[in-house]
Amino acid sequence: MPQLTSAALFERDGRALVAHRRMPPFAGQWVLPLVAVREDEAAEDALRRHLREQFDLASADEAFVETVYIVDPDDQAQYVANIFRVPLLADRMRFNAAGDYDDARWLAAGELADLWMPADLRAPLAQILTQPEALHETDWSGVGVAAVATGQALPLAEREAPPPAPPPDNRAGWDAIAASYQARYYGDRDVGRLKWSWGVFEDQLRLLDDVRGKRALVIGCGGGQDCVALERMGATAVGLDVSEQQLAYARKYAARHAAQNVSFVQGTAKDLSRFDDASFDLAVSIHALGYVERADHAVAEAARVLKPGGVLAVAVPHPFDQTLSDDPPYCVARSYWGGDIDWEWTFEDAHGRFRDYRRTVAEWFAAFTDAGFVVERLVEPYQGDAEDDAMRGIAIERARVLPYVLILKGRKR
Repeated sequence: MPQLTSAALFERDGRALVAHRRMPPFAGQWVLPLVAVREDEAAEDALRRHLREQFDLASADEAFVETVYIVDPDDQAQYVANIFRVPLLADRMRFNAAGDYDDARWLAAGELADLWMPADLRAPLAQILTQPEALHETDWSGVGVAAVATGQALPLAEREAPPPAPPPDNRAGWDAIAASYQARYYGDRDVGRLKWSWGVFEDQLRLLDDVRGKRALVIGCGGGQDCVALERMGATAVGLDVSEQQLAYARKYAARHAAQNVSFVQGTAKDLSRFDDASFDLAVSIHALGYVERADHAVAEAARVLKPGGVLAVAVPHPFDQTLSDDPPYCVARSYWGGDIDWEWTFEDAHGRFRDYRRTVAEWFAAFTDAGFVVERLVEPYQGDAEDDAMRGIAIERARVLPYVLILKGRKR
C-alpha cells in the first residue's frame, strides 16, 4: 500500500522551495519538504510537525493544492503526497543538523530539470509554478486519500519511467557523513601508525622505504590520520581531499596531536595543478581513488608532481572482492570486468550516497605503467584475522577466503 505523505509548498517570486534529502525515502534527491503521515494525525498536523522539527518553522493556514503519486526510483516504493501551500511566516529557516535535509534552494519551474527529482513530482510542481489556475485540470489517475484508505492498486502502466538517476555525488556524501564516520571508525585509535586497511599497517608491510626528511602528498587524506602518521615517521605531509568536512576534521585532528609539519588543501585527485612538477618525494592514497571516475588521470597527476625516483603507493578495494554479493553466503554477483557500484552509508545521524568506480587488477597496473611508474610491489594482504574490524562487521568472513584490499607501489622512472 502506498505511504500517505504531506508536502509543503513554499513560494516566493515565482519560485518554490525544494530541499535535498539526506536519508530515505528519496535519499540524495530534491523534493518538497515531505513527511509521512502517522495513523493518529491529520495530513496538516503531520506537515506542521515536520516543519517545526526540521526547519524550526511554525505554520498555519495551509491550503490544499494537489495530490500526486510518486515512485522513489531507488527502491520503487510508492507514495501519495498531498501538497499544501504554506505561507512563509518567518524571514529565515534553520536546518535541524541531524534532520532529513542538508540543503534547500528557491527554484523556478525551468530550473527543476537540472535536479535529481522524482519525475512524478517534477511535472506537477512545474505546472503549479507556471499555470496555477490549471491545477485541477490535470488527471493524476484519481490518486487520493480514498485510494490509500481502501488499499486499491494505483495505476503504473501509463506512467513514464523515471529518468536514469545521476551518479551519487561522492563529495556531498563525504561532507554529509564525515563527523559520524570519523567518530565511529577512527577517533584517536592507532595514532601515528599508517593504516593501509583494517588491520594492515605500514610498519608491517614496509612499502614506503625511509620517509625521513621527505615531502609527502596524501591524496584523499580524509580525517588526516595518514598525514599525522607520515609526520611522526619524519616526513613533511600535505593532505588533499575533496570534502571540506573531512578537511575540517583533519585540521582538528592534526592540531590535537601536535603535528607541526602537516598542512591540508581542498581539491580533487585528478587535478593537482596547484602543485609544481617534481615537488614531492612520495605520494600516498589509501581507499580514495576508488571514488574517482578517471583514476588514470589521478595517477598521471601524481606522476607529474613526483620527483624522478619518487614513490606512489595506493590502496583500493580489491577488484575481485567487489564482484561478490553483499550478504552471506557470498557468491559472485557482478561481472569482474565492469559495472560501477552505487551504495549508501547510513549512521544514526547522517546518510551519504556513494559510487565506487570499479577497475580490474590489470587496469590498475596499466594506470601505473602508462603514467611512467615501475610497479615494484603488488600486495593482497590477508585480513581474515584482523582485530580492527569495526567497519566491515560480517565481511570479516569474506576476508578469510579472498583479499579485501589491493595495494600497489610504483616508482617514477
